[in-house]
Formats: sequence, C-alpha cells, structure tokens
Amino acid sequence: MDRYFVRVSYGPDVWETTVWAVDAERAKQAAFMVFKSHFPRSRATRWENCSYLFEKRSDTGGMTLQGAPAAGGVAGATGTTAAQQAFSDELQGKIGEFLGTKLDGKFHTVSYPAGFNYGITYGPNAYYNAATLQDLDSLLGTSSSGQLQIGTDRFSTLYGNILGATVFGFSKADQELMNKEDTAASSQIASILTEFTNANFTFTNPLPVGGKLQDVFDQVLTKYGSFEKMPDSLAALYNAIANYKVMAANSILLHRKYFEATALLKAARANIIGANAANGGEEIGPGQFYVGYTPNKLPSANQLLGQLQTDANAVSLHLELSNFSSKSTDLSVGGKVGFSVPIMDAVGINFGASSSYDLSTYTSSSSTVTIDLDYKGVTIVSSAPTALTPDGTVGWYDGQMLGEIASKTGQDATGYQLHGSEYNVAELFGEGGKLSRMKTFVVSRQPEMSMTFKGANASKVTSDMKVGATASVDLFGLFRVGSASTNYSVSKVDTSSSDGSVTVTFGAPEPSGTIPLAQQVAYVMGGVPSYPPNAA
Repeated sequence: MDRYFVRVSYGPDVWETTVWAVDAERAKQAAFMVFKSHFPRSRATRWENCSYLFEKRSDTGGMTLQGAPAAGGVAGATGTTAAQQAFSDELQGKIGEFLGTKLDGKFHTVSYPAGFNYGITYGPNAYYNAATLQDLDSLLGTSSSGQLQIGTDRFSTLYGNILGATVFGFSKADQELMNKEDTAASSQIASILTEFTNANFTFTNPLPVGGKLQDVFDQVLTKYGSFEKMPDSLAALYNAIANYKVMAANSILLHRKYFEATALLKAARANIIGANAANGGEEIGPGQFYVGYTPNKLPSANQLLGQLQTDANAVSLHLELSNFSSKSTDLSVGGKVGFSVPIMDAVGINFGASSSYDLSTYTSSSSTVTIDLDYKGVTIVSSAPTALTPDGTVGWYDGQMLGEIASKTGQDATGYQLHGSEYNVAELFGEGGKLSRMKTFVVSRQPEMSMTFKGANASKVTSDMKVGATASVDLFGLFRVGSASTNYSVSKVDTSSSDGSVTVTFGAPEPSGTIPLAQQVAYVMGGVPSYPPNAA
C-alpha cells in the first residue's frame, strides 16, 4: 500500500486527511469515508460526486500530484446500484413478512440518519415535541443514488405556498353564463351597488376577481354568513340582491361558489401560518403552536418506548461477501444468487480521521465475510395532517382541493388552479413529486451488526477492531449503520471458532449522561411515502 494525502470537497465542505491505499482511486474512496464522518449533511452524496486533490507520498518523501477537482458529475454518480437495490428488496421483503397488512402501503427504505424523535410529548405540561412534529412534516426527496431521503424542508410550508399560488377560476362556459345573466340583470346589479354604498359599506382595494358585485357578496357573506341573516337595517340591500337572484339564478350561485372556495383557501393558509389551539394546532411550548398532525391518533412516548424495547419485534438480514479483489467482491443477500459489486459499493469502515478501510484491507481472494443485521423493536408510527373542516375553522389539509389543483390547472374548468409559473403540477404531484412525505415510519432500535471474517487477515481484524473501538460503517455507499451523532462501538470480538474465523459485533454505544426524552431518537428503517393529491 502507498500513503496518500487527500483533500476532499463537496460544496462548502472541505476536509484533508492522509490514508493508505493500493491505488489512487481507492485513496479517494477512503478519504471520502473520513469526509462523511465530519460533514453529516454531505452523507447523502456518493464519493464520485466530490472533488479531490491528492498527493502520493513516496518512501523518500517525494510528492506527485495525482488529481484535480472534478468538473460536475461523473458516470455512475446517479442511479441505484445493484447492491443497494438488493439490500432494499431484502429489507422490504422482511418487513412485509413481519408487519403484513399493518402497513398502509408499500414499504420503502429511506435515508434519515438523524433518527425519529419518538418522545412525542414531554414534560409536566405534555407539550408536543417540535422535533417529532418536524419529522412527520418533513418533505421527501431522492438522493443521487436514487434512494428516498427525508429532508429538512417542511411539507406544510410547501403546501401553504402552493395554496398561495392558487386561485379559483371559472370555465369559459360558466363565465359566459355569468356574463349573459349579469348583462340581463344590469339594472338589478346597479341597485345592489347603490344600496351597498348607502349602507356605508366601502369597496375593497384591490377588488376581487368578479369586480364590485363579487366584492359585495364577499363582504356580506363574510359578515353575516348568508343573505338570509342580514339584519332588517339592510332590507333595501337584501331586496336588491333578491331581485338579482330572480334574474340571474345561475350567476349568483357561481358568485357564491367563488366566495366559499376563496374563503376556504384563505382559511387553510391562515391556519398554517397562525397555528393555534382553536384551529387545531399542537402546542409545543407556552403559547407556541405547530400545525396539527392528528394528535388523537399519535401514540404516546411510553407506548412507542414499550414497543421499541420489545426484542420479539425483530427483523434480521443476512449478507455474504466472497471472491475479493482490490476492485470488486461478490455479494449475496438473503442467500440469493450472488453478483459482483465494486469493493467500495460494499462495506467501508471508518475508525477515525486517519483510519478508513474497505474490506479488501482484511481479505484475500479466498476470504468470505458474512454480515448479520438485527433490527430489534420494530415499530410503526403513522400520522396524517389535520383535515381542514368545511367551514375552515379547524385544520389545514384538504386533499380534494389539491385534487382540483392537480387535475384542473391549465384546463378549461371551474375550480382551483395554480396561477403563475412558480409551480408545475407535474413536478409537485404524484409519485416522486415534490409535495410528498412519510405518512408511516417504520423505526427500530439502532441495529446490531456482526461481521464474521473467514480466511481473512485475523490479526489485522483484531488489531483494528478491539472491544470499545468506535467506528462508522457504510453499507453499499448508501446506508450508514449508526446515527448521525454517534458511531458504532465494537461490543464483542470472538476468535474461538475452530476454523480461525473472527466475529466482530458492533452496537450503538451506551449514551454518556442522561439524554432528555425530547432528544431521544429511534433508527429509521423506512416507511410508506405519501404522494398527494392521494391521501396524505
């Protein structure tokens, strides 16, 4: 092996390290593992997406520049690899066997190293944990490798912004009908406008779509709820509206429909922007509220903790790697027929800033490495945004409204439509759309992982992997075994096998000190995504 000094950069993040590797490409890959451990926000990318500057350092101390920053992406930087897909398929099958019909849709693996905050309520006042609500309210995205990942932007924020770009409009046929009836009832309309100003009302500025007549209807209905509830003092205005209704029955219905639709649109946005106890918001602190996520259906922290601590709620995966070379290895998942994968798409182990290895460090062509992952305490957490009531007083989510936006935007139709060019229906809605979230999380305790090295360099394994040593472990360049904040620790090293194999068991280290309930997290295995306008 040779020694390389490597500088890795991805966006604003830069890290320099020294690694030992068999060649320049492997030096890049090993340095990237170190880089990821120091910049959690960059873990979603793959090593090929980064830029590298590095030097090979000879025994005589000479240096040779080996590379330069990469320009843009590279081949293979996107798309799910065969190893990633095999792992996802196996985990999906295991979850399906264990949970069966308990899931409300198809399970998908998902990347969320931060973990799920299972302390839903906490403290003597039973405030809702803002971190948990943000988990439920996070938008989904797709990593460069094609895997679902949970982001930091909010579903409710994007939904509210979409409503802000939405208008209620009329089809050509309905607009022509209104114009025809309003022309025939022009004298009645003039009477309505006169009586409106005589009653000391003033027109809004700017006027709504539909002009002064729509403004009259909007103000009267907002103040009184219906024309029939107008007070006797407005008898002249009421009679003018009644006369108009005789002449323009269809038009007044459409004017009223516009008022109700627009009022509901405004109410939904207001309930997001100003969540409070009255409109279904969930209190996260004294006088502080978050948009509602069906609190009557969310389990308590104690219920979740009880399920997470149940060892019988377990799912296990078995993988085997063999036929090692410096470039590739054969992978078998769940006993299925194996296939060749690049060595860096298999397993990488980082023991710190200067100790990063892939499995070729410990193996030869005749070696085998088996990996067993044990997810204990498998638990389902489902949620839904609080539905907007017909009067708009409570809730904020309206699937029917979104359905109209999705189906009627750009069409000659009466209903809700996106206005302007800020949003595109095709990009927002449906599978893979921007407006998406996890409606069901499948979580567990941090998985325990054991690796058995047979026919390998046992002395190197036991030298690096002593009990208590901490490491981060990356599987397939996609799944980081461990959380964002803690590495794994070696809990056991077994060298007692008669065949000379070594089994190393990794587990999450015991926390030092007491972690407040509001900050405790469960490991996210995946879940069921929701892609509106279908049920969210």
